[in-house]
Amino acid sequence: MRIVAALALPLLPALTHAGDIPFSHPLPSYAHYDDLEISALAEQVRRSNPTIHRGGWAWDRLLCRFVDGGRKQKNELQILKAYFMSILDRYDEAAAVGETFTLFHNHKSWGSGGRMRIFAELVRQGVLSREEREKFKTLVTESLRLDFPDYSALERGVNNRPYGINGGPALAVKMFPDHPQCERHKPWLDALWRELVEYGDTTETNYYPYGPLYLQGLYDIAEGMGKFKSDRDFLHQHLCRYLSYVRGGGLRGNPNSGVRINHAEGNRARIYADPWNSRYLIDEAGGLDGHVWYLFAKEFKDPEFLWASEQACLGGRPPAGRPVPEDYLKAYKHRYHWFVTRGIEPKVPEGGSSVGYYSAHKHRKPERLFLGPGRHSGQPFVSFYIFDRNNNYMHYCDDSDGKLYEYCAQGAKFLHTSGKYSSGRAGVGETAYDLLSVLPPDMNFPIKEGGGMDTPTGEAWKTSSISIKLALPSREGPDSRNWFFDDSIGKFRRRDQPTLGFSHGNMDGYWHLNDDYHLTTLRIGSFLPGTRIQNIRLAGPKGEKILAPLDSLPANLKVELRRREHTVELEGDIRRDALRFVKGGRRKGICLEVNKLGPDASLDLILDNLDERFNGHSDYTRISYDFKGPRGGTIVPNVRTRPRYFTPLWHRGAILERGNLRAENEGGDSYGCFTMRNYYGARSRWTRETVLTAEGYLVVRDSYLPCRDVDGYQASPCWLISAGERSQRGSNWFDAPARDHSWWQKQRKRILIYMHPDEDQVLGQVEHRTSADIGGGSVRNTFARATLKAGTRQTWLSILHPFNEGKSAHQIAARIQTTMAGDGSVHARIGAVTVRLPADGKWRVSRP
Repeated sequence: MRIVAALALPLLPALTHAGDIPFSHPLPSYAHYDDLEISALAEQVRRSNPTIHRGGWAWDRLLCRFVDGGRKQKNELQILKAYFMSILDRYDEAAAVGETFTLFHNHKSWGSGGRMRIFAELVRQGVLSREEREKFKTLVTESLRLDFPDYSALERGVNNRPYGINGGPALAVKMFPDHPQCERHKPWLDALWRELVEYGDTTETNYYPYGPLYLQGLYDIAEGMGKFKSDRDFLHQHLCRYLSYVRGGGLRGNPNSGVRINHAEGNRARIYADPWNSRYLIDEAGGLDGHVWYLFAKEFKDPEFLWASEQACLGGRPPAGRPVPEDYLKAYKHRYHWFVTRGIEPKVPEGGSSVGYYSAHKHRKPERLFLGPGRHSGQPFVSFYIFDRNNNYMHYCDDSDGKLYEYCAQGAKFLHTSGKYSSGRAGVGETAYDLLSVLPPDMNFPIKEGGGMDTPTGEAWKTSSISIKLALPSREGPDSRNWFFDDSIGKFRRRDQPTLGFSHGNMDGYWHLNDDYHLTTLRIGSFLPGTRIQNIRLAGPKGEKILAPLDSLPANLKVELRRREHTVELEGDIRRDALRFVKGGRRKGICLEVNKLGPDASLDLILDNLDERFNGHSDYTRISYDFKGPRGGTIVPNVRTRPRYFTPLWHRGAILERGNLRAENEGGDSYGCFTMRNYYGARSRWTRETVLTAEGYLVVRDSYLPCRDVDGYQASPCWLISAGERSQRGSNWFDAPARDHSWWQKQRKRILIYMHPDEDQVLGQVEHRTSADIGGGSVRNTFARATLKAGTRQTWLSILHPFNEGKSAHQIAARIQTTMAGDGSVHARIGAVTVRLPADGKWRVSRP
């Protein structure tokens, strides 16, 4: 927390600026204080114990302000020294009482790179005594020893944790290269860098707050290791990939965080008065984001990186044709003085609709689908997360590949409900995303009122399955060429560097480098008496292979009886008597049924001694079985594989078909298409085609071809719109307020979602909560539920129409007219705009 500057010192004027706005240290300016006043302020800072762990980035920004201002403001130097001396004071205080004080322990090390830079500048300025320099060196090197006692027990990977933590240590190694602790730490830095360059990218899915934490660590490590010289081209390419996430106009979403704008009263005035510490976004990393792009822009003299910094810091300029406030321009010149004096102006990155790639210059894996005419302020945009091999541990806690995670137009955000805690970790529900959901027929669709998935009644047959692609990079997935699972710690290690760190998942699996799978055992259950089970199988593009039809008792089937916490294997007659075989399976024929077992008892079934070798991407993509009962459905291959946040009864398991991936522009209109196979069923396919018009209208055609796994299931695209008090609805439309507005958009906006009427679809809404990290509150999960029939394509048409608050939603709905042919061809008229989307995808937008 930045400490509030006390106003009680009698010699100091009120610490305010731009009227009566109070500020905390570091202040917007120290230039107007005389020697006596600045000494008092410095003492105030030193005694206040400002943040030196897990943050404190504002002090690194003050250092940058001092250096980039030509090192002229000596008052700023005194404040920086006071901040630094507060670190030594706390070190002394801890030593006096026999306590340990360090700088680099785990998340406490966030921001440590800035503290090392402050030390280096104070040394450069000659304002530290020899004793102070030596004491800090001792603190730093002892921190390396104590905070990194065992390199085999550290996380090895490319994300905010190892990179954010090692920013300060990397600069320490640069400053004290001959010290034994720095020599000891250097191989660890080399190992972390190897993970980045060998795979070509980060595994940090989420941008806020973790992206800026990672990028700040990346900057610090690159500075400390000299990578801005040795790996300069790679770094620039990597940063340009991150730059692709940014859109102009002050609005954005993320796959797993809210990116909420700070609309608090007086916040714009505060931003203009103190742009070095602006909080345009509520997120804690918003200020950090603006500065880390500043640092990279300065390093590369890159005007597009400068533009990205301006978006995060000030919110970006209004659209063309709207005046830029004078206060905005003054704040820009103050914050970006270094660039202004060198004639470097921010430049909007080029490009309209596109596919964003992970590791674009090495493994080239599609990660995002961006639609929009460009990245200028006010232009509409919509984005989808399409990477299909996430290892479900890097702040990506659900199986929701293909989700729409941001839709903005006319200076407002209309869709963005994919929070880090939307599903597994918070229990909002796996259907709390803007994408197609498919659920068993014996449960409420798509989610319970208020939040949480419904519990199936057990009256219908269901498929339980696990997609192999989920297992390959998971925390307990299979070994690969580069990684092996260390049973002693339950994590993965590098084969050629087993003593240097661990990974929470198999990174070869993340990058599609270990698609071969060897299935040796399979556990399913637990099943209550009366439950029926049939057809344990492999399925995928290669076809279907029945491992056990369960029309008789396989010799390799173990049966375990569970009673509370006790488990015992059943053998002989007891094993046989626990089961029976009856007619009436999901598919024609005999199935297994669990007999009466007594109170609190259930059965687990284990297929043992399997030897199934196959490619989990192109041969068999799912392990499945059918069952009917009130409880059960778990599925655990190879004893240890238990992916987090995984529900086998409604497991999407999407695999992207790269050949169907399209991103196109015609003038100001945009089109995108992707297809996911293996979607809820081994041979099911979902195709989403989207047209985004220049006006910001969104036309979406969803097509789903179900396989036998989901026969009789219920399905619909889900649209999560804000729950507003004045929301209206018609026979096939609903309206809602926008989720957010840019700082410059004073006209409040609303969104109307229109669903093409179909007699086989039932429209509805369920109100429920959202993930806390996107602001909480409630949404109305809006759908057009259909019952699926295996082999019969189901198509939905949805239109989203932004409009000004105060206009009649009924009149807006009346502007929309749609027809859809039997082959799925769409003709939609939205006022004067006509959108044609034939079955062959040759889209067209026309106007009078």
